[in-house]
Amino acid sequence: MIGRKLSFIGVAAALLLAAGSASAASQATPDLPHCQQPVGTVAIQEPERDWWSPLGLSNPEALIKLMAGRSNCLRVVARGEAMQMRNAERSLGDSGELQRGQNFGKGQVVAADYFIIPDIVDSNRNAGGASLGGIGRAFGGPFGSIVGNINIKSSTAHTLITLVNARTTEQEYVAEGVYKKTDVGFGGGGGGWDWGLVGGGYSNTDIGRVISLAYINAFADLIGHMQGVAPGSAQAAAPTQAYTVTDVIAMRSGPSPGATRVRDFKTGDLVYPTGQKNGVWWEVDDENGNRGWVSSAKISPRGQ
Repeated sequence: MIGRKLSFIGVAAALLLAAGSASAASQATPDLPHCQQPVGTVAIQEPERDWWSPLGLSNPEALIKLMAGRSNCLRVVARGEAMQMRNAERSLGDSGELQRGQNFGKGQVVAADYFIIPDIVDSNRNAGGASLGGIGRAFGGPFGSIVGNINIKSSTAHTLITLVNARTTEQEYVAEGVYKKTDVGFGGGGGGWDWGLVGGGYSNTDIGRVISLAYINAFADLIGHMQGVAPGSAQAAAPTQAYTVTDVIAMRSGPSPGATRVRDFKTGDLVYPTGQKNGVWWEVDDENGNRGWVSSAKISPRGQ
């Protein structure tokens, strides 16, 4: 029987074999491609159009979170309902209801380096065909041989996973996955998979399982891209964060109040720290490219 602690590719095999033979389900499967270390954090965004409800499915967010976590390429930061719950806890702290020493306040939420937007190009509940490659072509081995033995009267799905740099909003990669599956038979028993772990309609409908497998194919494509991305690349690709001047201040030619005055700033002007620091003095550029030193006590990250 396939256990609850399957590798991610084991999850893929279980999806495929839910209507298949118990003997085939027991075969070993190859490891899911993964990253040696996470390259950044990711928030899963809901697609602009609701394609899942007409198919009787839930938002694919949970499915994509599972894939992201198992890949070891991206650490998922929770938003949506999780953020609402976090804010509720924060409100309890602000009102004095939490116990002392709970360390719950501002400056603790991790930023998302990337957004992932799952989408679907098309789906067909009964689209006929002659062969099935999909996940087998992606991973090969015993898994591929299982796929190759299926006769097709198929449901089909073509999925997309778009990776966006959260800071620049640049679309960095679009991964694609296509899958087909027979309506009736892998021939045999139930495959031993606890479909309750998948849920949302992806567990108990043919088209739901097909879409799940198409997303697995797409995520394998995305992993191939992420394996070539260096940790911290999303932050490095973004321009220097702007700071706002909070009080009238002079830009100096050096980190000293006695250094030559370069120019004056008024409240609300923007400056761009270069990263050079000397005590409370920071080297900054203005919007015209002038460079000098200002007191860090009179500038603040923009928007704070």
